[in-house]
Amino acid sequence: MADTEIKVFSPDLRIQTNSVSSTKNDNGIVLVPQPSDDSEDPLNWPMHRKLLVFASICLAGFAAQMSPNSNQLTFIYQIPAYHSTQAALLNSVAAGLAGWVAGPFFFIPFVAVVGRSSVVLWSLAVIFVCQIWAAEMTGPDDYISFTISRLICGLFGGIPAILGSGYIMDMFFLHQRGKAFAIFEVLIIFAVVGGGTLGGFIAETKPWNYVFWWTLGPVGSAIVAVFLFVEDTTFPRRDSMLRRAPLPRSWFKNRVATFLPGTKTQPSNKCKELVRHKPYKRRKTKTNEKSRSQVRRVIIPFQITFSPITLLTGTYIFIALGLPIMQASTLATYLEPPTEAGGYGFSSLQMAFFTMTAWVGIIGAQVYGFLFNDKIPLWLARRRGGTWHTEYRLANTVLPSIILPIGLGIYGAGLEYHLHFMVLALGSFLIWFGALLALPVCYNYIIEVSFGLMSVFIVTQWQGSVGVGWMWGMGAFFILFVDIIMLGIILKGHLVRKVDG
Repeated sequence: MADTEIKVFSPDLRIQTNSVSSTKNDNGIVLVPQPSDDSEDPLNWPMHRKLLVFASICLAGFAAQMSPNSNQLTFIYQIPAYHSTQAALLNSVAAGLAGWVAGPFFFIPFVAVVGRSSVVLWSLAVIFVCQIWAAEMTGPDDYISFTISRLICGLFGGIPAILGSGYIMDMFFLHQRGKAFAIFEVLIIFAVVGGGTLGGFIAETKPWNYVFWWTLGPVGSAIVAVFLFVEDTTFPRRDSMLRRAPLPRSWFKNRVATFLPGTKTQPSNKCKELVRHKPYKRRKTKTNEKSRSQVRRVIIPFQITFSPITLLTGTYIFIALGLPIMQASTLATYLEPPTEAGGYGFSSLQMAFFTMTAWVGIIGAQVYGFLFNDKIPLWLARRRGGTWHTEYRLANTVLPSIILPIGLGIYGAGLEYHLHFMVLALGSFLIWFGALLALPVCYNYIIEVSFGLMSVFIVTQWQGSVGVGWMWGMGAFFILFVDIIMLGIILKGHLVRKVDG
């Protein structure tokens, strides 16, 4: 331990903090957070143990995230099977998005009861069943049952990806988290478009229900990996936090305690303390302090969610990331119909190759972010007197705020005037490049998917009212509108945060 004051420079937030007594690793890097002396502290685990857990969670997040949109490019092939309409089948895709929106509200609270690892495992199990369910729904009277399977799959599909960040925070030090989050984020992003892309390749030579059968491999592998390797990583770092009893050291007993149902991963009196808490009592006993700490843990997420700065940033994300989701979800409705019907006559294979424009945009955004996501906000801070505000990180949204309207305009014009499909490809690339530049900066999962859900449900009526060109053109103007909001946050967001209390 060093007893001198050390300034710790956080590379992801660029904030300086003070630590009076700090532990360093072998390379002289100050460890943030400081590890305890407890062998159960995940920060003290050997690296190979951490990587096994991390790899398993990455696989779980990827497999779960791609499953709800398995038929994103192939839902048109289901029209003859169900004797239904294109709009009805598009609603089945939207049902999966609806699950993404609602799932966290319903199931994330169970983490406090049965533990994070148990929720991840059983979410994967439900997804596995839903994929089989969807694949078996091939009869003309199975449309409603099929749509319900998509809704339930969506409800659980986003859970492992949301909970995955908690494992990274628990196991890795601050200087290690950047790479871990980058790997995890790229896998989750690829899962969003990758499920549809791979489904398109498969549907070219196999019946449409094979787009669900193939996912059983990665989802099943994720179930096995999570059960074998994922451990409970929660650890109380403050005296005010309740602590669970040590889990069994025997591998099999540890698995049972972690997953069946997992309640032993939580402090035995956690819920009891929440129920018994009485805010009006002022006695500062150790029990009351722990109780108040648990209540704060429940309240703080709601305070963050409804704070002015979150709502303002969420408005930007609501539009800027919802429109690309709408573009991906409705792509088949424009490209697969025959040319005489106003489409491009694309096959599933051609659709799958077309979605590579999104893949290229995603990869390009990651490369750009690696090179400039730190440099731009630091340049802005220097230009504005050298004082750092967290909102300067949002300066990275300026470029996507310019690119997104251009991409949407090109895409909409291409559809309106039935231009060459390469014009649409350029628009698609710009849409996803711009969206994925903004995503790491101001990512808010629930609001992002909420607009994607809403837009897919209303896209038929929206397009019918204004036409396909103006529908996407209006999207470009919506981006310009929220650009004004984002500019205000960048320049004056530090003052808005003071309103949060």
